[in-house]
Amino acid sequence: MKTRLGKFFDNRFFPVLLLLGHLVVIGILLYFIDYYSKTGLENILMKWIPVNLHINFFLVVSALIFCLPAIREHIKNYLNRKGILIAAFIAAVFMLSSFFAPRDHRIYYDEDIYANIGQNIALKTQTGLCNYGTFEYEEYYPHSLSYNKEPSGWPYLISLLFQVFGVNELYAFFLNNFLFTGSVMLAYLITWHMTGNFYASFFSSLIFGLIPQNLMWGNTIAAEPAAAFFAGLSFLALILYLKTYKTSYLFLLMTLLPFSCQMRPESGLIIPVLAAYILLFSPGLFADRKFWAYLLFAGVLIIPHLVHLYAVSGHSWGAEESKFALSFFSNNFSVNGLFYINNKEFPAVFTTLAFSGLIFSKESIRQKACLMTWFILFCGIFLFFYAGSYHYGADVRFSLLTFLPLAILAGTGADEIRRRLESFIPSPRSTCIFLMVFLILFSAVRFFNMVHREGQEAWGARYDHKYAKEFIQNIPKRSIVLSQNPAMFLLWGQNSIQTYSGIEEPELIKQLIGKYQGHVYFHYNYWCNTKNIRNIRLCDAIKEKYVLTEVATAREQDHKYGLYKISLKDEEAKAQRHKGIKKPETKNQKHQTKDHKPGT
Repeated sequence: MKTRLGKFFDNRFFPVLLLLGHLVVIGILLYFIDYYSKTGLENILMKWIPVNLHINFFLVVSALIFCLPAIREHIKNYLNRKGILIAAFIAAVFMLSSFFAPRDHRIYYDEDIYANIGQNIALKTQTGLCNYGTFEYEEYYPHSLSYNKEPSGWPYLISLLFQVFGVNELYAFFLNNFLFTGSVMLAYLITWHMTGNFYASFFSSLIFGLIPQNLMWGNTIAAEPAAAFFAGLSFLALILYLKTYKTSYLFLLMTLLPFSCQMRPESGLIIPVLAAYILLFSPGLFADRKFWAYLLFAGVLIIPHLVHLYAVSGHSWGAEESKFALSFFSNNFSVNGLFYINNKEFPAVFTTLAFSGLIFSKESIRQKACLMTWFILFCGIFLFFYAGSYHYGADVRFSLLTFLPLAILAGTGADEIRRRLESFIPSPRSTCIFLMVFLILFSAVRFFNMVHREGQEAWGARYDHKYAKEFIQNIPKRSIVLSQNPAMFLLWGQNSIQTYSGIEEPELIKQLIGKYQGHVYFHYNYWCNTKNIRNIRLCDAIKEKYVLTEVATAREQDHKYGLYKISLKDEEAKAQRHKGIKKPETKNQKHQTKDHKPGT
């Protein structure tokens, strides 16, 4: 007996209503793009996106609850020795990522920005970077927000923890630890549901969990671990739906999809990956009314993100000329291609196993084609990006988005080698299994020295961050700091304002000096030490405009860091006169004083 919803889908007028619904979604999108300026859109999105993400996240959790009966049945299959093995490995990976790899930022100051945006979403339901914020008896006031070009999905996840536990960077680190660990589980589950092979699934999760860059970035506040996790979860939801055709899995997929797209700018590439999987395994799904009905639901949820992509499309992203061009391909391809095979930052054995899985494993060509589509799209998009080289600053983090499909292929390759070894070696099956596990572990261990060190990358910004946290221990809580990185001070509960306000808004600084009884400070930071003329001029302008009194300073190599108390030059002159400090009089001045008579 059909449900009412099923009868509604079968109604002959339903396709017309469905078409109208999709046209309305497209019309809403075009209306915002055509009617508002990009600046106007950013102001709208500041409030719209947090609300939309909140609704989206609620629906994702609701979908997971609907899937609980199926999940419970799945868990029962792991109440055995194999399940204990998987659980023990996942726990070990969590410990490696959380305590073996340094808990530190690796991309400055983006991670502070992500956390600060999470702070603004959590406390004020607005997305954006705070340029001027204060605390009044622990209540947070973001006086000036600027819209961030990056999507707000990852900061939103951080905001959930900040709402529950309070604002503390540590919670964001823990969140990435769990997301990375969850991705290890996803590597197992995706491989299992694609192949039904336990050993291939275990090898996939083992390889993914031991990739050095995964371990390193899993203990940061970067957005890439979240982007990789939600892309994988969306892929798994589609596989489960096509295996069972349960509506709960379709609902989960269509709530996950818009949420996943908002982790990073390129996260939306998971959509063509899913489309390729449907075309290869169930092309008839594109003729299913129910599928298009739920897709309409996803379309409504993704409207703000599509508006966001348009609104920030004119940003330079730090590029002096074009952001994307064919001219970047040659250099990026040579660097990024060698990354997977030169055995310096990534185990070449894992790449070899992935190639073996692609060529020799008995899995279907369709599965391999889909995994390669996933890998190529997330690897290829950066080949045309001006900063897409894995050796460009800390942009090796972009490689994290390619590791899930690579690990799945490598897992099937490792299992194929195990199977062939069993036909040649007259020994128990367990011998070949242990041999493959040892090969994977041995290949990864040589990179552990890279995992547990901080490295020289971004040392100048790292020490700026370290010393700034120490400096504010020397000033009253009720004070305010001028800094080019106010986000990190606000995360520590310290009032802060952008440095340029000291030049562009001198009256505001004067008011702040009065409000905080003179406790206004200038943070001489990393940007003051760079060779960028604009930053150097800003720091020099502060020195020229105000009287700076040293509070604390520190040095690292040729970089100087400091915190200085600010006072107005005319106020300083008045203070000196009150202390009886006067300019020396000239002889002419003394003569005039002596001969002066009242009335002359």
